[in-house]
Amino acid sequence: MGLLIARLKVLPQEVGIELPKMVTSIERNLPSGAVIKKTGEEPIAFGLVALLLDVQIEEKEGSTDELEESVKKSDLVSEVQVLAVSKLSTRIG
Repeated sequence: MGLLIARLKVLPQEVGIELPKMVTSIERNLPSGAVIKKTGEEPIAFGLVALLLDVQIEEKEGSTDELEESVKKSDLVSEVQVLAVSKLSTRIG
C-alpha cells in the first residue's frame, strides 16, 4: 500500500480561535499513522479563518472518511471538508 496526501479545509467553532491550538487539538485525534505535513489558512469573512491541512495517510479503503471523522472529534472544529486527495510520490536522486 502507498501513501496519500489529503487536503482538508477545517472551520473553527467560533471566530478568534487560534489556529495553532486547533492544529494541536486535531493532532491528538488523528488516526494511527496519519501526520500533518503542512498547515495554512484561508480568510473566509468577518474575521473567520479556515485552517488548511495537508495530512499524510495510508492508502486504504475508507482512510479519508476515517480522517474526516477524527478531525471532527476536536472540540474546536465546526466543519471539515476534504478538498483533494492525491497519491504521495517519491523522488529518487
